[in-house]
Amino acid sequence: MMSSSSTDYYMLIASLPFIPRTFEVDQVPISRLRLAERLTLLDEDDQQVVEQVQQFLHWDRQDSERTDADVQREYERLMDTIQNSLVRDIIIHRMDVRTIMSGLRRRRWGLDPPAAVGQYVAHIRKHWQHPDFQLARKQPWIPSVRESLEKHEPLQVERELLRATWNRWTQLADQYYFSFETILLYLARWEIVDRWTRLDPIAGRRRFDTLLQETLSEHARIDN
Repeated sequence: MMSSSSTDYYMLIASLPFIPRTFEVDQVPISRLRLAERLTLLDEDDQQVVEQVQQFLHWDRQDSERTDADVQREYERLMDTIQNSLVRDIIIHRMDVRTIMSGLRRRRWGLDPPAAVGQYVAHIRKHWQHPDFQLARKQPWIPSVRESLEKHEPLQVERELLRATWNRWTQLADQYYFSFETILLYLARWEIVDRWTRLDPIAGRRRFDTLLQETLSEHARIDN
């Protein structure tokens, strides 16, 4: 789907730093503030869609516990209000991941299958006793995530989940050139890089050191 917006996407995209091919880097390619400044080049309609994406990604990364009913209500609200097909794809994918992860965790805790949302709810219930819910062919990340869960490796679980989503957005991004969809997928991948650099202790330390050095350099310039 190509947007009919009047925005000069070529100019905007050309102003954005290159997104790396992996999210496992030391810092985001552009700060949140600078990114927000670039996005002001979008017209009003595009900015509204971008805001919907950013609000969902912010909601998705929150650590607070949510019930299946909470997720169901949010999913229904989003599907009722969002028309952009790529944004809907982003939301559906993340909700599917949430449902599968809820199933893996609930089964480990000896609970019943999740109600949750998405296309896999009935399938998970039907194949509840299968190690990967017979979904590994469609969702190849499940076995490695399940193994990391069993080993009590939360950081590795998060890495595998982010990698699965990252690969999906990267494959999609390769199909678009200087379009609104390019910008949406840039934002989705930027969010993953930002999330990882805040989770990974080594990357987090490097990020702190870099910011500290930049601050010291700025003070040195001011003093001179």
